Amino acid sequence: MRKQKSSFGLFKIVLALLLVFVVLGVGLIASLWASGVPMERLAFWRVEESRPDSISLPMNWQTIQAYSKVTRNDLLDPRTGSIAGVEIPLTALGGMSATIVDGDGALVDKRVEAAQQTNDGIVLQLEDGTIVTDRQLVKLGGAFTQATDIIGRVVKSDKSSGFAFAELNFFERGTPAGLAGATPPGMRAMTLEAAQLAGVHRISMGEQIDLVANIPLQKLSRFEFSTGSQLPSADLVVDSGRSSRDQENETTARLVARQAIVLTPVVKRVSTETSASLSQGKRLLSVPVEEVVLAVAAEDVSAVTSALELGATVNVLVRSGRPESDESSTDVPDGRVAVPIPGQTLLAYQTIRPTSFEDPATAYVRTIQVPMETASQSSWITELSDLVGRIPRHDLPATVPIQEGDLMPVGTMAGLSGATPPGRVLFFLDTEGLIGGDAFEFGQHLDLVASRTEDEPRGGNRGGFANVTLTDAQRTRVEPIADDVIVVMPTRSPGNPTARKSKDSKDGETPKLIVAVRPDQVAQLEYAVAVGSNLRATVRSGGSPVDANEMVTDTPQRVTVMKFDPLSDAKRTDIFVGGSREAQLFGAGK
Repeated sequence: MRKQKSSFGLFKIVLALLLVFVVLGVGLIASLWASGVPMERLAFWRVEESRPDSISLPMNWQTIQAYSKVTRNDLLDPRTGSIAGVEIPLTALGGMSATIVDGDGALVDKRVEAAQQTNDGIVLQLEDGTIVTDRQLVKLGGAFTQATDIIGRVVKSDKSSGFAFAELNFFERGTPAGLAGATPPGMRAMTLEAAQLAGVHRISMGEQIDLVANIPLQKLSRFEFSTGSQLPSADLVVDSGRSSRDQENETTARLVARQAIVLTPVVKRVSTETSASLSQGKRLLSVPVEEVVLAVAAEDVSAVTSALELGATVNVLVRSGRPESDESSTDVPDGRVAVPIPGQTLLAYQTIRPTSFEDPATAYVRTIQVPMETASQSSWITELSDLVGRIPRHDLPATVPIQEGDLMPVGTMAGLSGATPPGRVLFFLDTEGLIGGDAFEFGQHLDLVASRTEDEPRGGNRGGFANVTLTDAQRTRVEPIADDVIVVMPTRSPGNPTARKSKDSKDGETPKLIVAVRPDQVAQLEYAVAVGSNLRATVRSGGSPVDANEMVTDTPQRVTVMKFDPLSDAKRTDIFVGGSREAQLFGAGK
């Protein structure tokens, strides 16, 4: 007889399987709950989540590069095809600032008291009780609410995705995209190799920096000439006794750019270069190049370019970005005064400018703090405004305070014409024929005497005397040429216009001594120089300073010169030979 299966055994199998599924399900749910998954998402009775009413602020779905113009594609969410936005609940709008357009079309800033969702849109109640709709909103909490106010604007820096737009993210309306729009007015964008700037790899976009170049002393004159600076490089002379290697290592700091702005930090690009060899021939190589883009002032472009062309080391100095405090570290203590001092040599007869007192390496005005009594006793000028626009009477050294006596009277014209005293004319005197001509200083009063040796008379006689032979001293004529001559420009002054080297030759002409003479003395000076006379000068006493207006006297004192007669001590004897007569001269006996 066939054995039948028990229904109780089948029931036990089903019960065991059900128990296994329950255990596995409970374990899975416990694991999901422990991991933070909400239980309502697992329930079969799941219902849609209820979101609070909110207002959407446009945001960019993808990162927007700096100096780029915002387009509609930057705002579109590719998942939905609509403009992405940052959702702000209406309940959180209370107390936020709102910028709306009033009836006259003007923008008005007010605070939001309450907001509510209606069939016609979002309605907001402002602090003064005014009711407006979201269509009248321009900004909410400083962020734009309309995409039309965003599209077409140029961003100042890289705009990260997921954030709303504020006015601080954009340049002014109408600014073009690219470096042209990022460069501030009055500045120029310069692309420089990062290898030429020390410390440039640590700077970020938008930082303000200064560029200081270490110019070799041997190349300083070329740098000053290319930048049009008035700094006299003659004051910086390298000792010729040292080796050329030591001379090349000596440098001086010069500020070549002030308050430059980093437009683009260091970026890498690939440059293609050609390489040639005998084995492989010509081939193209890809060389990585690091570059940085800076915005520098228009007047600093030549200085930066010249410093890099000369191979100078250019250091990057980052300016502080912290807000300025009310406390100033430059306050002058009580009882003391800050006296401005030149940061460079001030050349005679050239207008003093504010930059004349700036340090060449920092561009800050140099001052020294001294007791007020010391400044008063020394007659130092303590106000920079009293110095700007004045004309120096002579070359003024750097770091030395300036007195009123160092300056020409107020209103004096710049240049040699303003330095010429009334009733005088300028004469350019060659110092090769003037003994000690290179030792004279500004404002000295001289008396000039000319001496010239005449040629020996033909036939060896003089006045019919056959045996007379005159020495060089006896044939020398000495006569006064000009008196009360005023030195206007010494030969050693860096500002002497005749000391500049010509472009065609390395060695310039010998600098001329520029003096002021009376018009009636010009002809005598011209004749003395033309015939090759030797000039000697005597310096008058300078015990009391003489004003430029009092330099001309009505009754000038002439120089008294001793006349020399070579025959004053000679005796004459007549000798008769046959029918002829001959005169002989003999020295006087003592």
